[in-house]
Amino acid sequence: MESSVWDNALQLLKYDDSNIDIVTYESILCKMSVVFSNENMLILAARDEFSLKLVKGQKLNKIIEDAIRTVNGGKPLSVSFVREGDEQAISSTVNSVNKAVRQAKTEVITPSGLNDEYTFANFVVGDCNRFAHASAVSVSQKPGQKQRNPFFLWGNSGLGKTHLMKAIGNAILEQHPEKKVIYTTCEAFTNAFIATIQNKNYTEFRNKYRTVDVLLIDDIQFLIGKDSVQTEFFNTFEALIEAGKQIVITCDKAPANLTELNSRLTSRFQDGIMFDVQPPDFETRKAIFLSKLENESFTLSDEIIDYVCENVTTNIRQLNGAFNTISSYITLTNGELSLEDVQKIILPIISPNKKKYLTPEIVINAVANYFDLTPDKLTSKLRSAEISTARNIAMFICRDYLELKYEKIGQLFGGRKHTTVMHGCNNIDEDSDLKKQAEEIYKSIT
Repeated sequence: MESSVWDNALQLLKYDDSNIDIVTYESILCKMSVVFSNENMLILAARDEFSLKLVKGQKLNKIIEDAIRTVNGGKPLSVSFVREGDEQAISSTVNSVNKAVRQAKTEVITPSGLNDEYTFANFVVGDCNRFAHASAVSVSQKPGQKQRNPFFLWGNSGLGKTHLMKAIGNAILEQHPEKKVIYTTCEAFTNAFIATIQNKNYTEFRNKYRTVDVLLIDDIQFLIGKDSVQTEFFNTFEALIEAGKQIVITCDKAPANLTELNSRLTSRFQDGIMFDVQPPDFETRKAIFLSKLENESFTLSDEIIDYVCENVTTNIRQLNGAFNTISSYITLTNGELSLEDVQKIILPIISPNKKKYLTPEIVINAVANYFDLTPDKLTSKLRSAEISTARNIAMFICRDYLELKYEKIGQLFGGRKHTTVMHGCNNIDEDSDLKKQAEEIYKSIT
């Protein structure tokens, strides 16, 4: 059945002139084949490593997934890509997807939008998050206190902000089951408001969000560029604060750096308590890794554990990815895994002890990922505040760390004039917060 899904998707892609050229279609897409399929997943094999790199994790990846979802009647189907003949990759992918499906089936989502997966009990505390954790516990014990309202957590993706937020909600419900708690993402809040505009049922929307005791809203930066939603959220925020209800917010930036948002919102965010959640240090990473190991039926040597925790340093999600990859290989090898095996397995994740040759492409991809943008936006003519800031940081890194000339940088970023590049770099030089972000991104890729 899934082979026909791919055949139908190919037909759809064949006429997608805006995204797929004839060379890509005939030399890459038509050469791909289904190597595994069931009701949950579809694994496609590219004929060689070059073709795989052009698809996996690139824009083409998303285009293929959208086409498959369309011909599959909109039903969710995990789509993965491997190199033809790579049986290990196929087995690992099958194992990972099946594990995710089993976990999803066991999770019980309550009307609050929470599940029991995220609690204070299974949150690993370290120097990087100790004060944020202690304050989160305090908020859960006495929600609505003026000096801790709103409770604002910020930091890069994958550091545990959402875990702390959901732990607050779960703790409050455990102590006060009568309280109304709602967890939502800012994107879901936005989509709900758009639907409200369409059906004009404002009363139902406002009753849902303005009558809660605790509102947990994730990724508030999603409000950027959405003026009408900002106004609605501001009014919701004011109504809840006035009523003494608790608000918890997460974001990828500090309130003061959300310059694209309405200033009356960012000033309100700073009325309560704010914490920057930092990347985990070695001790915290090891504690997290060991806690995951406790739930599995295998053991690892101390040298393997230390190697992983010393080299996987970016965030907790990357550490989880390394653990899941190792877990899959242990299943395939019946528990036989050496340090040398682990070094090879997680090399694509960390590339330890390997000096990276830094290129403008690597810089553009890293900056785009940091700001949750696609790389093509940095080289486009788009000039929104967020895109311009990201572009300026990328140009600054190219100037200061790659030592490229203004003319060359201008060519790389959509044919911009050298004066435009110079002005953008100077903007970063003059803003200590943006310069610090540039340094963080440079460190992350070197």
